[in-house]
Amino acid sequence: MHEGHRERMRDRLFRDPDTVTDHELLEILLFYCIGRKDTNPVAHELLDGFCDLTGVFSAPPALLGTIEGVGGRTAEFLSLLGTIYRRARDGEERKRPRFLSFSETLRLVEKRFEGFQEEKLELYCLGGDGCLQYLRSVRNARHDSVGVDARFVSFILSQVKPHGVILAHNHPSGDMHPSAADDVATAEVARICRMYGVKCHDSIIYTQNGAFSYYCSGRLDKLTGNKKE
Repeated sequence: MHEGHRERMRDRLFRDPDTVTDHELLEILLFYCIGRKDTNPVAHELLDGFCDLTGVFSAPPALLGTIEGVGGRTAEFLSLLGTIYRRARDGEERKRPRFLSFSETLRLVEKRFEGFQEEKLELYCLGGDGCLQYLRSVRNARHDSVGVDARFVSFILSQVKPHGVILAHNHPSGDMHPSAADDVATAEVARICRMYGVKCHDSIIYTQNGAFSYYCSGRLDKLTGNKKE
């Protein structure tokens, strides 16, 4: 094997995945269970024997093990990935929360924050259908303000590429009124969203005495200069 081949293959995969063929994807995957060996021939044999990637990941370990170069652990690894993929494909998407109304959003926020005694900040990334794509939770934030790391929020938006974002945090004191620091944090997230063409739907403050919505109160529009839709 040429020196640096695996590193070059990984770099190409994560830089431009659409240029990587099925047998190259399988070759790279096999790096993680077959050490110090050319996995290209093994990938070709697997695809030749099982026709395509679906066939490879649907095959039982015993049958996978009949391919030269595929040991017991490798066969189990490929079978496990197939099981994980089928589980994700068949049911998980339907179980994701959907943010189609404020009441639905508030129910999720209450479930996430109820009984939590320390300040916590959460960022919900939503798809165009209102389904939750990604949730980022930051615990043990400063008690007197919401800690928003602009660079990290930018990183999340660049990677997830959501249609919209909702910000939520709690006030353990029970006072649902937004502070000046809350306004700054919300305005900063809204600014970053605009940079990435992402809609900032709301910023919600949860307390044991109720919740405050920047959108419903009109405060989000005042901070961003937008008209309420």
